[in-house]
Amino acid sequence: MVLKRKQVVVLSLILMIIVAGILQYTYNKSGSSSDGLDDISAGNIYENMVLDEEGDEDVRLGEAVYVDSELMDDDIFVKKEDGEDKDEEGEKALEASKEANDFFAQAKINREVTRSRDQDVLKEITQDATSSEELKKSAQELMMQIIENSEKEMRIETLIKEKGYKDVVVLFGSDGSVDVVVKAPSLTSVQVAQIADIASRHADVDIKDVYVRQKF
Repeated sequence: MVLKRKQVVVLSLILMIIVAGILQYTYNKSGSSSDGLDDISAGNIYENMVLDEEGDEDVRLGEAVYVDSELMDDDIFVKKEDGEDKDEEGEKALEASKEANDFFAQAKINREVTRSRDQDVLKEITQDATSSEELKKSAQELMMQIIENSEKEMRIETLIKEKGYKDVVVLFGSDGSVDVVVKAPSLTSVQVAQIADIASRHADVDIKDVYVRQKF
């Protein structure tokens, strides 16, 4: 039997469709089997990942671990509170130190301002034609006393600093007393005695007229 050209083409198309269907069926079947095996294999691995040797608990990859948030919060709060306390203590110490530095700096400035003003007044008296000779002499003696006291103050401050104190200011009173203020958190009776002895000897005053205190 001789097939026409159109019939050959149609048969070829039918065969191609049949073959394609067979291939698709085979692929789907093999694909389904493969998926099943993969699932089982993955499931076995997933179920067999046991951390505890006795098998009490299964710990799997990606599984969340429970943590007591209250305990963590309490621990963090305590640490934070301790840190805040330390920070607060540090801030107070820095503030106190700054106040002490300001005190010593301002005390020395005030001392120099007062001294300069007194010297100017005394100098005017000595240069005033209407001033008596006795008044001029007293003014000159006071001017010399101011200079001597300035030198003594500097000497005493230097000697006290050599004892290890960060700062010190010495102030001579008009009544012959001497005030000594040292930068220190505290002073023992021995330290007070040492400071008073230095001031007494170099200021030429009785030790009972020396007043020592600390500033920190």
